[in-house]
Amino acid sequence: MSIAINQPALNQIIGMSVAHVWLGHGSALFLELGEIGECRRKDGSQGNPKGAVTVMADFGWRIEGPRSIVCASGESNRRIASAVKSLLGSQIIDACSVGRIPELQLAFSNGRWLQTFTHYAGQPAWALLFSSPRLGALGVKAGHLSVDEHNS
Repeated sequence: MSIAINQPALNQIIGMSVAHVWLGHGSALFLELGEIGECRRKDGSQGNPKGAVTVMADFGWRIEGPRSIVCASGESNRRIASAVKSLLGSQIIDACSVGRIPELQLAFSNGRWLQTFTHYAGQPAWALLFSSPRLGALGVKAGHLSVDEHNS
């Protein structure tokens, strides 16, 4: 079931710390927030640790400093690895959607920002994945923020 929601839903991650960062396929960036738990893949092998909330920024994203772009999804793996590690331990101090078709913007306590920007047709490619049984994923559907609830 998909529920249309508004901006205050993003407030759930304000104050959470970045406990783990990892890069997925292509330029996908994952931030694990809050308490970390173990994750097993379908084949039983060890996966990346999972936080209380996972922030997924797929395709287009950038990390900003106070006056410039520190790193973007199209950079070299070495530069990306350094920039995303700078987010470890910082807290999210603001979370909002920006634009008519919502993109994600996060502000961190260390003076960095994460900004998504989709440059392909369709919907923005970001999501907040909640480990709580009450919520599933916050993302964009039909140009609006929406939550997909876990099917219980």
